[in-house]
Amino acid sequence: MKEFCWNEKGTNGDRSCPKLEEHSHCRDCVIFSQRGRELLNRKAPDNYLEEWTSLLAQERGVADRDLKTVQVFRLMSEWLALPARCWVEVVSVRPVRPIPHRSNRVLLGVVSVRGEINLCISLGNLLGIEKEEAANPGESRGASPRFCVVKRDTVSWVFPVDEVHGLISYSENDIEAVPATLAKSFRKFSRGLLNVSGKKLGLLDEVAVFDALSRSVL
Repeated sequence: MKEFCWNEKGTNGDRSCPKLEEHSHCRDCVIFSQRGRELLNRKAPDNYLEEWTSLLAQERGVADRDLKTVQVFRLMSEWLALPARCWVEVVSVRPVRPIPHRSNRVLLGVVSVRGEINLCISLGNLLGIEKEEAANPGESRGASPRFCVVKRDTVSWVFPVDEVHGLISYSENDIEAVPATLAKSFRKFSRGLLNVSGKKLGLLDEVAVFDALSRSVL
């Protein structure tokens, strides 16, 4: 048996391992568990304790402790951000199945992600972002639509976006006030604006967004 067989013919490889008929995932296999125990029980490298003692003794700066991380994405012409702690993953676009007598402007239907059925919603419709506000040609060039999976408590939501920028960090002092000229439906879901690489992005209030989703869908 070659080392790290799960990367060759297991769930991370070509899935040709006959043990997958018994175990749905390599993590349920005794070989995977055995390798994990060997990894945890291996001898610590030289100077391991000294290095960690030095790292833990270093005082972190106040600015670092105040930083928060968000995932930035685009819906049509609007750049938005949600706290990173809400995010599960970003996946490719896949079919959405409407739910008879339940689907509406916010609830698009259900979608399968890694074999699990999740509710698929339109975040743009919830926020009141009008579809005629098309993105600038320069923004859409090379953009790749994605499905985003987020979670609050035990409920997962999936929503399509036009582009994913990635993670950024900010401090509370970086937040700018929301202009009164923005639509009221959008302002009630926003904590403020952030300026990133010359772009103004809306920092969404996760509590307001998820509460509105629960009222509209569940």
